[in-house]
Amino acid sequence: MQRIVKQGFRGVMIAMCIGAAGTAQAQSFVVDTGVISGVTGVEIQGSLYDVTFADGSFNSVYPSELSGYGQLARAVAQALLVASESGALPANPGGVRNRQLHGCRSRDSCTVLIPEHSTGAAPSAQTTYAVEVIYSGERFRSVPSKLWPFDASTDTVHMPDMLYAIITPAR
Repeated sequence: MQRIVKQGFRGVMIAMCIGAAGTAQAQSFVVDTGVISGVTGVEIQGSLYDVTFADGSFNSVYPSELSGYGQLARAVAQALLVASESGALPANPGGVRNRQLHGCRSRDSCTVLIPEHSTGAAPSAQTTYAVEVIYSGERFRSVPSKLWPFDASTDTVHMPDMLYAIITPAR
């Protein structure tokens, strides 16, 4: 009985995520040299975005003048989660199992940080808040509701289970 209630709750949460992100879906993983380097075609309210994974610090990986993505950060994180939960993003892109995200050296899970807001802008931002999406077991698994504060000089190269997501309009 608990399992049924739990599964029902999960379905309701997925439906709420879809509603919160508007029309949201992710088209496909980008695989480069055996790792997942990004996701193309993330649809947020009729606009398409590409997400690229990067390792480094906020001030080194983001374009100059970026101070965060605002509400787009949470919408993209939710879209990745919904696409994984619905099966729109395959668990093993290209038929190969256990692919890791570019920049993630942990076999268990990886936290993808998507900056929401910072004080200052790249390349001289100080503090920022990020939305995080957890990648584990070949799919995106959760998006914690609370934003995570961190120092923009934090370098994920030194953190084997963390990386950044860079969002750009799809070409």
